[in-house]
Amino acid sequence: MLKKLLSKPKSKKKKEAASSALPTLDRLHETLEMLEKKECFLQKKASAEVERAKDYTKAKNKSAAIQCLKKKKLYETQIEQLSNFQLRVHDQIIMLESAKATTDIVDALRSGSSAVKAIHQSVSIDDIENAIGEANEQTENMRQIQEALATPIGASADFDDDELEAELEDLEEEELDNELPEPPQRTSMEPSARATTSQKPANDLAELTKLQAEMAL
Repeated sequence: MLKKLLSKPKSKKKKEAASSALPTLDRLHETLEMLEKKECFLQKKASAEVERAKDYTKAKNKSAAIQCLKKKKLYETQIEQLSNFQLRVHDQIIMLESAKATTDIVDALRSGSSAVKAIHQSVSIDDIENAIGEANEQTENMRQIQEALATPIGASADFDDDELEAELEDLEEEELDNELPEPPQRTSMEPSARATTSQKPANDLAELTKLQAEMAL
């Protein structure tokens, strides 16, 4: 059913009915307000007849009091009718508001469907493929331009990369040799130390000989 509503175009009568929904709702609300005011007025009249009947009862005027109560009954009958009318108007308002909401939803769905359809008709698979192809072509052109700009020209184009790399390795080795620490140098104290070591036993021998001589005396 929803599909039929979406696919079936609106007739002139349906458009007129949809456009007249708001004025109809306004009239129904006005009618409801009028009925409520009239009911309130009749309730006041019925209350007044009750008060008059009480006064006639106090005055011992029984027939007048009964007439007042009859009028009260008539007012109450009219009030009951007005209440029924208000219920019917309320029912019409609810149904019309629901119908209008449904119509608005269907119109919105139909408009959305038409917009999507228009977009699909304006964009085809060929258009998408052409756009992707143009984007790829522009990307390739940009890559070629960047490669052309990066290619050395003039004197720099004659440089030998292998020769430059060999020169760079020599520089790195030279820098590494400069960073290594130098070996420690030997001091000239070693001969004197040996002489001192060799003189020590001779001195001990002389002292021993001198001690023996003193003991002989």
